[in-house]
Amino acid sequence: MIKSLLLISYDELKRIFQTKAIASVMFIGIFLYFFFYPQPYLHEAIRDVPIAVIDQDNTNYSRELIRQMDANKSIKIDLHIADLQTAKSLIEQRKIYGALLIPYRFQQHILEGAPSPVIYYGDASYILIYSNVATAINTVAGDFGAKISISRKIAQGTDPAIATNNTAPFNTQLISLFNPQSGYATYIIPAAFILILYQTLLIGSTLCRLFSKNSEFEIKFIQQQSHAASSALLLLSGKLLTYLALYLIYFIIYTVFANYWYDLPRLGHVLVSLSFIIPFILSTALFGKVVSHFVHTVSDVFCLIIPSSMIIFFMTGLSWPKELMPYLFHLIGDIFPAVPAIVGSVKINQMGANFSEFSQQYWHLWILTIVYFCIAFILEKRYVQKAMIANASKES
Repeated sequence: MIKSLLLISYDELKRIFQTKAIASVMFIGIFLYFFFYPQPYLHEAIRDVPIAVIDQDNTNYSRELIRQMDANKSIKIDLHIADLQTAKSLIEQRKIYGALLIPYRFQQHILEGAPSPVIYYGDASYILIYSNVATAINTVAGDFGAKISISRKIAQGTDPAIATNNTAPFNTQLISLFNPQSGYATYIIPAAFILILYQTLLIGSTLCRLFSKNSEFEIKFIQQQSHAASSALLLLSGKLLTYLALYLIYFIIYTVFANYWYDLPRLGHVLVSLSFIIPFILSTALFGKVVSHFVHTVSDVFCLIIPSSMIIFFMTGLSWPKELMPYLFHLIGDIFPAVPAIVGSVKINQMGANFSEFSQQYWHLWILTIVYFCIAFILEKRYVQKAMIANASKES
Protein backbone atom coordinates (compact mmCIF):
# COMPACT_ATOMS: atom_id res chain seq x y z
CA MET A 1 0.00 0.00 0.00
CA ILE A 2 2.77 2.44 0.94
CA LYS A 3 4.64 1.51 -2.22
CA SER A 4 1.53 2.20 -4.30
CA LEU A 5 1.05 5.57 -2.61
CA LEU A 6 4.63 6.58 -3.32
CA LEU A 7 4.39 5.43 -6.95
CA ILE A 8 1.18 7.44 -7.47
CA SER A 9 2.74 10.45 -5.78
CA TYR A 10 5.88 10.17 -7.91
CA ASP A 11 3.81 9.85 -11.09
CA GLU A 12 1.85 12.99 -10.16
CA LEU A 13 5.06 14.88 -9.43
CA LYS A 14 6.47 13.90 -12.83
CA ARG A 15 3.26 15.06 -14.47
CA ILE A 16 3.52 18.46 -12.79
CA PHE A 17 7.03 19.13 -14.05
CA GLN A 18 6.80 17.39 -17.43
CA THR A 19 3.48 18.86 -18.62
CA LYS A 20 3.99 22.43 -19.84
CA ALA A 21 0.51 23.64 -18.97
CA ILE A 22 0.81 22.38 -15.39
CA ALA A 23 4.45 23.40 -14.86
CA SER A 24 3.69 26.92 -16.06
CA VAL A 25 1.12 27.25 -13.26
CA MET A 26 2.49 25.17 -10.38
CA PHE A 27 6.17 25.98 -10.79
CA ILE A 28 6.98 28.86 -13.13
CA GLY A 29 3.88 30.83 -12.15
CA ILE A 30 4.62 30.44 -8.45
CA PHE A 31 8.02 32.10 -8.76
CA LEU A 32 6.94 34.73 -11.27
CA TYR A 33 4.15 35.80 -8.91
CA PHE A 34 6.57 35.85 -5.99
CA PHE A 35 9.01 38.23 -7.64
CA PHE A 36 6.77 40.42 -9.81
CA TYR A 37 3.42 40.73 -8.02
CA PRO A 38 4.73 42.80 -5.04
CA GLN A 39 6.84 45.19 -7.15
CA PRO A 40 4.19 47.91 -7.69
CA TYR A 41 3.47 48.01 -3.95
CA LEU A 42 7.04 48.20 -2.61
CA HIS A 43 7.00 51.99 -2.25
CA GLU A 44 4.27 51.72 0.33
CA ALA A 45 3.91 55.27 1.60
CA ILE A 46 2.50 58.01 -0.62
CA ARG A 47 4.92 60.94 -0.73
CA ASP A 48 5.06 64.34 -2.44
CA VAL A 49 1.68 64.25 -4.17
CA PRO A 50 1.60 67.23 -6.57
CA ILE A 51 -1.17 69.74 -5.86
CA ALA A 52 -1.76 73.34 -6.89
CA VAL A 53 -2.48 76.39 -4.72
CA ILE A 54 -4.90 79.22 -5.44
CA ASP A 55 -3.83 81.96 -3.05
CA GLN A 56 -6.51 84.65 -3.32
CA ASP A 57 -5.34 86.38 -0.14
CA ASN A 58 -1.58 86.65 -0.83
CA THR A 59 -0.67 87.72 2.72
CA ASN A 60 1.95 86.69 5.24
CA TYR A 61 -0.44 84.20 6.84
CA SER A 62 -1.45 82.59 3.56
CA ARG A 63 2.18 82.29 2.43
CA GLU A 64 3.15 80.76 5.78
CA LEU A 65 0.34 78.23 5.52
CA ILE A 66 1.48 77.28 2.01
CA ARG A 67 5.05 76.87 3.25
CA GLN A 68 3.93 74.54 6.02
CA MET A 69 1.80 72.57 3.58
CA ASP A 70 4.74 72.13 1.23
CA ALA A 71 6.93 70.97 4.14
CA ASN A 72 4.56 68.07 4.84
CA LYS A 73 5.95 64.80 3.46
CA SER A 74 2.67 63.85 1.77
CA ILE A 75 2.26 67.08 -0.23
CA LYS A 76 4.24 68.86 -2.91
CA ILE A 77 3.07 72.33 -3.90
CA ASP A 78 3.73 72.02 -7.60
CA LEU A 79 1.98 75.07 -9.04
CA HIS A 80 0.50 78.44 -8.09
CA ILE A 81 -2.53 79.11 -10.25
CA ALA A 82 -5.17 81.81 -10.56
CA ASP A 83 -8.55 80.06 -10.65
CA LEU A 84 -10.43 76.81 -10.17
CA GLN A 85 -11.05 76.35 -13.89
CA THR A 86 -7.31 76.01 -14.44
CA ALA A 87 -7.11 73.59 -11.52
CA LYS A 88 -9.90 71.46 -13.00
CA SER A 89 -8.10 71.27 -16.33
CA LEU A 90 -4.81 70.25 -14.68
CA ILE A 91 -6.55 67.57 -12.60
CA GLU A 92 -8.19 66.14 -15.71
CA GLN A 93 -4.75 65.98 -17.37
CA ARG A 94 -3.39 64.21 -14.24
CA LYS A 95 -0.71 66.88 -13.81
CA ILE A 96 -1.93 67.51 -10.27
CA TYR A 97 -4.23 65.60 -7.90
CA GLY A 98 -5.93 68.51 -6.23
CA ALA A 99 -6.04 72.23 -5.57
CA LEU A 100 -5.90 74.14 -2.27
CA LEU A 101 -7.91 77.37 -2.21
CA ILE A 102 -7.01 80.08 0.32
CA PRO A 103 -9.86 82.61 0.14
CA TYR A 104 -9.83 86.43 0.17
CA ARG A 105 -9.48 88.10 3.59
CA PHE A 106 -7.96 84.91 5.04
CA GLN A 107 -5.52 86.82 7.25
CA GLN A 108 -8.05 89.55 8.09
CA HIS A 109 -10.58 87.03 9.38
CA ILE A 110 -7.94 85.30 11.49
CA LEU A 111 -6.82 88.60 13.04
CA GLU A 112 -10.44 89.43 13.80
CA GLY A 113 -10.87 86.06 15.52
CA ALA A 114 -13.35 84.85 12.91
CA PRO A 115 -13.13 81.43 11.21
CA SER A 116 -11.43 81.43 7.83
CA PRO A 117 -11.68 78.01 6.19
CA VAL A 118 -9.34 76.77 3.48
CA ILE A 119 -10.84 74.57 0.78
CA TYR A 120 -9.30 71.51 -0.86
CA TYR A 121 -10.60 70.23 -4.18
CA GLY A 122 -9.18 66.73 -4.64
CA ASP A 123 -9.35 63.94 -7.18
CA ALA A 124 -11.19 61.29 -5.14
CA SER A 125 -10.99 58.67 -7.90
CA TYR A 126 -7.59 57.80 -6.41
CA ILE A 127 -8.89 57.16 -2.91
CA LEU A 128 -5.51 56.42 -1.28
CA ILE A 129 -3.94 59.58 -2.70
CA TYR A 130 -6.97 61.68 -1.89
CA SER A 131 -7.27 60.47 1.71
CA ASN A 132 -3.55 60.95 2.38
CA VAL A 133 -3.51 64.49 1.01
CA ALA A 134 -6.77 65.46 2.72
CA THR A 135 -5.47 64.11 6.05
CA ALA A 136 -2.19 66.01 5.62
CA ILE A 137 -4.03 69.27 4.80
CA ASN A 138 -6.33 68.87 7.82
CA THR A 139 -3.34 68.21 10.06
CA VAL A 140 -1.31 71.18 8.84
CA ALA A 141 -4.33 73.52 8.91
CA GLY A 142 -5.20 72.37 12.43
CA ASP A 143 -1.65 72.95 13.68
CA PHE A 144 -1.52 76.33 11.95
CA GLY A 145 -4.77 77.43 13.57
CA ALA A 146 -3.67 76.15 16.98
CA LYS A 147 -0.42 78.13 16.83
CA ILE A 148 -2.28 81.33 15.93
CA SER A 149 -4.74 80.78 18.77
CA ILE A 150 -1.91 80.23 21.25
CA SER A 151 -0.06 83.34 20.03
CA ARG A 152 -3.25 85.44 20.40
CA LYS A 153 -3.84 84.27 23.97
CA ILE A 154 -0.23 84.88 24.95
CA ALA A 155 -0.46 88.40 23.48
CA GLN A 156 -3.55 88.95 25.66
CA GLY A 157 -1.49 88.12 28.76
CA THR A 158 -2.33 84.44 29.23
CA ASP A 159 0.44 82.25 30.59
CA PRO A 160 2.03 80.28 27.66
CA ALA A 161 1.52 76.91 29.38
CA ILE A 162 -2.15 77.67 30.06
CA ALA A 163 -2.66 78.98 26.52
CA THR A 164 -1.14 75.82 25.06
CA ASN A 165 -3.20 73.50 27.27
CA ASN A 166 -6.45 75.35 26.56
CA THR A 167 -5.87 75.07 22.82
CA ALA A 168 -4.68 71.45 22.87
CA PRO A 169 -5.79 69.86 26.16
CA PHE A 170 -4.53 66.46 25.03
CA ASN A 171 -2.20 65.07 22.39
CA THR A 172 -3.26 62.34 20.02
CA GLN A 173 -0.78 59.60 19.14
CA LEU A 174 -1.75 57.16 16.39
CA ILE A 175 -0.21 53.68 16.53
CA SER A 176 -0.61 51.44 13.48
CA LEU A 177 -1.00 47.94 14.89
CA PHE A 178 0.22 45.09 12.65
CA ASN A 179 1.12 47.58 9.90
CA PRO A 180 3.80 49.90 11.30
CA GLN A 181 4.44 51.59 7.95
CA SER A 182 0.71 52.11 7.33
CA GLY A 183 1.49 50.83 3.85
CA TYR A 184 -0.58 49.12 1.21
CA ALA A 185 1.98 46.37 0.58
CA THR A 186 1.93 45.23 4.21
CA TYR A 187 -1.85 45.11 4.03
CA ILE A 188 -2.38 43.43 0.67
CA ILE A 189 0.62 41.20 -0.15
CA PRO A 190 0.25 38.54 2.61
CA ALA A 191 -3.41 38.01 1.69
CA ALA A 192 -2.71 38.06 -2.06
CA PHE A 193 0.05 35.47 -1.65
CA ILE A 194 -2.40 33.00 -0.08
CA LEU A 195 -4.80 33.67 -2.95
CA ILE A 196 -1.97 32.95 -5.42
CA LEU A 197 -1.23 29.64 -3.69
CA TYR A 198 -4.92 28.78 -3.80
CA GLN A 199 -5.34 29.68 -7.45
CA THR A 200 -2.23 27.85 -8.68
CA LEU A 201 -3.01 24.74 -6.62
CA LEU A 202 -6.65 24.65 -7.71
CA ILE A 203 -5.75 25.05 -11.39
CA GLY A 204 -2.85 22.61 -11.11
CA SER A 205 -4.88 19.96 -9.31
CA THR A 206 -7.65 20.22 -11.90
CA LEU A 207 -5.22 20.06 -14.84
CA CYS A 208 -3.36 17.09 -13.33
CA ARG A 209 -6.49 14.98 -13.39
CA LEU A 210 -7.36 16.06 -16.92
CA PHE A 211 -3.91 14.95 -18.10
CA SER A 212 -3.81 11.80 -15.94
CA LYS A 213 -7.13 10.39 -17.21
CA ASN A 214 -6.41 7.38 -19.37
CA SER A 215 -2.66 7.77 -18.80
CA GLU A 216 -0.57 4.64 -19.13
CA PHE A 217 0.32 4.61 -15.44
CA GLU A 218 -3.27 4.94 -14.19
CA ILE A 219 -4.66 2.38 -16.63
CA LYS A 220 -2.00 -0.10 -15.56
CA PHE A 221 -2.57 0.69 -11.88
CA ILE A 222 -6.35 0.22 -12.15
CA GLN A 223 -5.86 -3.05 -14.03
CA GLN A 224 -3.86 -4.38 -11.10
CA GLN A 225 -6.59 -3.54 -8.57
CA SER A 226 -9.58 -5.65 -7.69
CA HIS A 227 -11.66 -3.07 -5.77
CA ALA A 228 -12.74 0.29 -7.15
CA ALA A 229 -13.03 1.88 -3.69
CA SER A 230 -9.47 1.02 -2.62
CA SER A 231 -8.12 2.11 -6.03
CA ALA A 232 -9.90 5.46 -5.81
CA LEU A 233 -8.67 5.96 -2.25
CA LEU A 234 -5.06 5.21 -3.21
CA LEU A 235 -5.18 7.47 -6.26
CA LEU A 236 -6.58 10.38 -4.27
CA SER A 237 -4.25 9.91 -1.30
CA GLY A 238 -1.11 9.53 -3.40
CA LYS A 239 -1.84 12.68 -5.36
CA LEU A 240 -2.68 14.63 -2.20
CA LEU A 241 0.69 13.60 -0.79
CA THR A 242 2.41 15.27 -3.76
CA TYR A 243 0.47 18.52 -3.43
CA LEU A 244 1.00 18.61 0.32
CA ALA A 245 4.78 18.23 0.06
CA LEU A 246 5.09 20.71 -2.79
CA TYR A 247 2.85 23.42 -1.38
CA LEU A 248 4.25 23.26 2.13
CA ILE A 249 7.53 24.33 0.52
CA TYR A 250 5.77 27.07 -1.45
CA PHE A 251 3.95 28.22 1.67
CA ILE A 252 7.23 28.60 3.58
CA ILE A 253 8.64 30.63 0.68
CA TYR A 254 5.55 32.85 0.48
CA THR A 255 4.98 33.46 4.18
CA VAL A 256 8.40 33.16 5.80
CA PHE A 257 11.05 33.95 3.21
CA ALA A 258 8.85 36.61 1.55
CA ASN A 259 8.46 38.53 4.80
CA TYR A 260 12.23 38.96 5.09
CA TRP A 261 12.66 39.57 1.36
CA TYR A 262 10.01 42.30 1.22
CA ASP A 263 10.40 43.52 4.81
CA LEU A 264 6.88 42.60 5.87
CA PRO A 265 5.95 42.14 9.54
CA ARG A 266 5.57 38.58 10.82
CA LEU A 267 4.41 37.65 14.32
CA GLY A 268 3.27 34.04 13.96
CA HIS A 269 5.29 30.88 14.63
CA VAL A 270 6.23 28.80 11.59
CA LEU A 271 4.90 25.53 13.05
CA VAL A 272 1.54 27.12 13.86
CA SER A 273 1.35 28.46 10.30
CA LEU A 274 2.18 25.06 8.82
CA SER A 275 -0.38 23.25 10.96
CA PHE A 276 -3.01 25.74 9.82
CA ILE A 277 -2.13 25.54 6.14
CA ILE A 278 -2.30 21.73 5.88
CA PRO A 279 -6.14 21.59 5.68
CA PHE A 280 -6.01 24.51 3.23
CA ILE A 281 -3.74 22.57 0.86
CA LEU A 282 -5.81 19.40 1.18
CA SER A 283 -9.19 21.09 0.74
CA THR A 284 -8.00 23.14 -2.25
CA ALA A 285 -6.45 20.13 -3.99
CA LEU A 286 -9.59 18.08 -3.37
CA PHE A 287 -11.76 20.94 -4.62
CA GLY A 288 -9.68 20.87 -7.81
CA LYS A 289 -10.30 17.13 -8.16
CA VAL A 290 -14.05 17.72 -7.81
CA VAL A 291 -13.99 20.52 -10.40
CA SER A 292 -11.97 18.34 -12.81
CA HIS A 293 -14.91 15.96 -13.19
CA PHE A 294 -17.01 18.77 -14.67
CA VAL A 295 -14.53 20.37 -17.10
CA HIS A 296 -13.09 18.80 -20.21
CA THR A 297 -10.41 21.10 -21.66
CA VAL A 298 -7.52 23.21 -20.40
CA SER A 299 -9.21 26.42 -21.54
CA ASP A 300 -12.31 25.47 -19.52
CA VAL A 301 -10.17 25.31 -16.38
CA PHE A 302 -8.68 28.77 -16.83
CA CYS A 303 -11.99 30.36 -17.89
CA LEU A 304 -13.73 28.94 -14.82
CA ILE A 305 -11.15 29.39 -12.07
CA ILE A 306 -9.29 32.63 -12.81
CA PRO A 307 -12.38 34.93 -12.81
CA SER A 308 -13.53 33.39 -9.52
CA SER A 309 -10.37 34.66 -7.79
CA MET A 310 -11.68 38.24 -7.87
CA ILE A 311 -14.91 37.13 -6.21
CA ILE A 312 -13.00 35.18 -3.57
CA PHE A 313 -10.76 38.11 -2.70
CA PHE A 314 -13.80 40.33 -2.32
CA MET A 315 -15.47 37.81 0.00
CA THR A 316 -12.51 37.72 2.40
CA GLY A 317 -13.47 41.20 3.61
CA LEU A 318 -10.10 42.74 2.74
CA SER A 319 -11.41 45.02 0.01
CA TRP A 320 -14.76 45.70 1.70
CA PRO A 321 -15.94 44.82 5.25
CA LYS A 322 -17.74 41.48 5.41
CA GLU A 323 -20.19 42.96 7.92
CA LEU A 324 -21.57 45.18 5.14
CA MET A 325 -22.10 42.32 2.69
CA PRO A 326 -25.39 40.41 2.28
CA TYR A 327 -25.52 37.12 4.16
CA LEU A 328 -25.73 35.26 0.84
CA PHE A 329 -22.18 36.42 0.05
CA HIS A 330 -20.98 34.88 3.33
CA LEU A 331 -22.54 31.55 2.38
CA ILE A 332 -20.99 31.62 -1.09
CA GLY A 333 -17.59 32.49 0.36
CA ASP A 334 -17.78 29.56 2.77
CA ILE A 335 -17.45 27.01 -0.05
CA PHE A 336 -14.03 28.32 -1.19
CA PRO A 337 -11.03 27.24 0.92
CA ALA A 338 -9.21 30.48 0.07
CA VAL A 339 -11.61 32.62 2.11
CA PRO A 340 -10.98 31.11 5.58
CA ALA A 341 -7.33 30.47 4.63
CA ILE A 342 -6.62 34.12 3.86
CA VAL A 343 -8.35 35.36 7.00
CA GLY A 344 -6.71 32.77 9.25
CA SER A 345 -3.24 33.12 7.73
CA VAL A 346 -3.26 36.90 8.14
CA LYS A 347 -4.39 36.48 11.75
CA ILE A 348 -1.54 34.06 12.48
CA ASN A 349 1.34 35.54 10.51
CA GLN A 350 0.67 39.28 10.64
CA MET A 351 -1.31 39.58 13.88
CA GLY A 352 0.22 36.82 16.03
CA ALA A 353 -3.16 35.25 16.84
CA ASN A 354 -3.45 32.29 19.21
CA PHE A 355 -5.49 29.18 18.43
CA SER A 356 -8.75 30.45 19.93
CA GLU A 357 -8.56 33.48 17.61
CA PHE A 358 -8.16 31.51 14.37
CA SER A 359 -9.87 28.24 15.36
CA GLN A 360 -13.03 29.13 13.41
CA GLN A 361 -11.06 29.30 10.15
CA TYR A 362 -9.02 26.21 11.08
CA TRP A 363 -12.06 23.96 11.64
CA HIS A 364 -13.77 25.51 8.63
CA LEU A 365 -10.89 24.28 6.44
CA TRP A 366 -11.02 20.79 7.94
CA ILE A 367 -14.77 20.61 7.29
CA LEU A 368 -14.18 21.62 3.66
CA THR A 369 -11.45 18.98 3.46
CA ILE A 370 -13.81 16.25 4.66
CA VAL A 371 -16.67 17.40 2.40
CA TYR A 372 -14.53 17.68 -0.73
CA PHE A 373 -12.77 14.40 0.05
CA CYS A 374 -16.11 12.58 0.19
CA ILE A 375 -17.28 14.14 -3.08
CA ALA A 376 -13.93 13.57 -4.81
CA PHE A 377 -13.82 9.96 -3.58
CA ILE A 378 -17.31 9.21 -4.92
CA LEU A 379 -16.47 10.74 -8.30
CA GLU A 380 -13.08 9.03 -8.47
CA LYS A 381 -14.66 5.69 -7.56
CA ARG A 382 -17.13 6.05 -10.43
CA TYR A 383 -14.25 6.82 -12.79
CA VAL A 384 -12.31 3.74 -11.61
CA GLN A 385 -15.39 1.52 -11.94
CA LYS A 386 -15.91 2.66 -15.54
CA ALA A 387 -12.23 2.05 -16.28
CA MET A 388 -12.46 -1.46 -14.78
CA ILE A 389 -15.59 -2.23 -16.81
CA ALA A 390 -13.94 -0.96 -19.98
CA ASN A 391 -10.85 -3.06 -19.25
CA ALA A 392 -12.95 -6.15 -18.56
CA SER A 393 -14.85 -5.73 -21.85
CA LYS A 394 -11.58 -5.48 -23.76
CA GLU A 395 -10.25 -8.70 -22.20
CA SER A 396 -13.46 -10.54 -22.97
